[in-house]
Amino acid sequence: MEELERVYRHIDEHLDEHIERVRRLIQQPSVSQTGEGVIECAEMLKDWLLNLGCSHVELAEPEYFWPIIYGEYNAGAEKTLIIYGMYDVQPVEPELWDYPPFEARVVERPPFKRVLIGRGAINTKGPMAAFLNAFESIQQAAGELPVNLIFVFEGEEERGSVSMPKFIRDYEQRLKRADGVYFPICSQDRNGLARPSLGSEGILYIELETNGSLWGRGPTQFGVHGGLKRILDSPAWRHIKMLSTLVSDDGNKVEIEGWYDDIVVPTEEDLRLLREGYRKSTPAVEVFDPEILKEMLKVKCFKYDLEKPEDILREMLFSTSFNLDGIWGGWTGPGTKTLLPHKVVSKHNIRFVPKQDIDDLFRKIRAHLDKHGYKDVALRKLAGYPWALVDYKNPVAESLYDVFEEFGVKYTIYPPVANPTLTSPAWPAYVFAGEPLKLPIAGGALGHGGLAHSPNEYIVIEGCEAKYGYIYGLDGVEKSMASVLYHFAQR
Repeated sequence: MEELERVYRHIDEHLDEHIERVRRLIQQPSVSQTGEGVIECAEMLKDWLLNLGCSHVELAEPEYFWPIIYGEYNAGAEKTLIIYGMYDVQPVEPELWDYPPFEARVVERPPFKRVLIGRGAINTKGPMAAFLNAFESIQQAAGELPVNLIFVFEGEEERGSVSMPKFIRDYEQRLKRADGVYFPICSQDRNGLARPSLGSEGILYIELETNGSLWGRGPTQFGVHGGLKRILDSPAWRHIKMLSTLVSDDGNKVEIEGWYDDIVVPTEEDLRLLREGYRKSTPAVEVFDPEILKEMLKVKCFKYDLEKPEDILREMLFSTSFNLDGIWGGWTGPGTKTLLPHKVVSKHNIRFVPKQDIDDLFRKIRAHLDKHGYKDVALRKLAGYPWALVDYKNPVAESLYDVFEEFGVKYTIYPPVANPTLTSPAWPAYVFAGEPLKLPIAGGALGHGGLAHSPNEYIVIEGCEAKYGYIYGLDGVEKSMASVLYHFAQR
């Protein structure tokens, strides 16, 4: 396709400028949990879209925390694609990073000659900036885009995308003009294998609190001297005992009554896709590498000592979990302080799959606590959204497969209940795939990055050869994103 070749050349000739644009976006903090830099980042992206020629850009008023950037670009094309992105990032612990997390330094990190390290580098401000670079290269090299675009960039994904449902309702008529949704993110793993993102599991985020005041026993308003445990009950120990009723002794099975009743995955089609693949994709069971996941996460083994790729994949894609994200109460500072705390709080992220229902699971947690004598324990829902099932043969997904095959990249397709990025499997796909829009969706591109939510998060700038082929750097990321638009326009 001659027009695409001109676009590719433009990307190559302007790569240094494009790297600097990615760096500038990463350098702007946008921590949605604290608010640090979020509005400034939203304004930066708004200006970027306006400079690219969007006819309309606004910061949509959020229902809860931070604005959703809405933009329209009319290319006079037959088809329209929603470009979804998230501009917020997780908090950082600077002391754990090799470089300042908002410096966006480009360094060598074997086996890669150049990577950009910074919060949001891969999740997902780096790929977002790459898409906007590709957008401009199409304009400059081809004159016009092959599709119309609607931009939906949210600033609350790391807080559960809590404002997205109302935004979809408020902008329904505008969004219904679209023919599909594309999520520009990098798909290649450390082996060079590409994995498009389709549906999403569900997530429920809760907080539990045991408080002496609510319980009516132990300290009720403040912590007291630890020696008084000889005559007082402990809300802290009560919290620990309460948590132990929720899961099995190893923490791997949820012990709440009826928890597993509504699960309908994997289906026969799910297992066939895992074992046989689709089009030119390689079956996931043949190429999933547990060892590379262990190395990336710095773990020695998987739960139940699972070793077979299919067994690990079945747990990762189709199971449910009740995690303990954090717990605190009493004295956690340096040295000693004898204290009997008056309250303990814990946070939990819960992953669930079709056809478990988020509200039903919340009710089941409350019923379990009450049944086991913990009516006084406070249960609060902090965030969450449902799972999304997506047809892996939809036109946006097929366009991605076209691109992988165009570049000769080996790829595999996971069942569409789960996003196969492995370390960040939930995203609000349901707002697009479900009512009222019911749009085809998919996410992916060439390129690689890692350590999302962790210190030293990175995106590859200059790629290298790997087990399953070449891992593309930023030039390949941008070229593949441009190609997705052209392939979608032709479907």
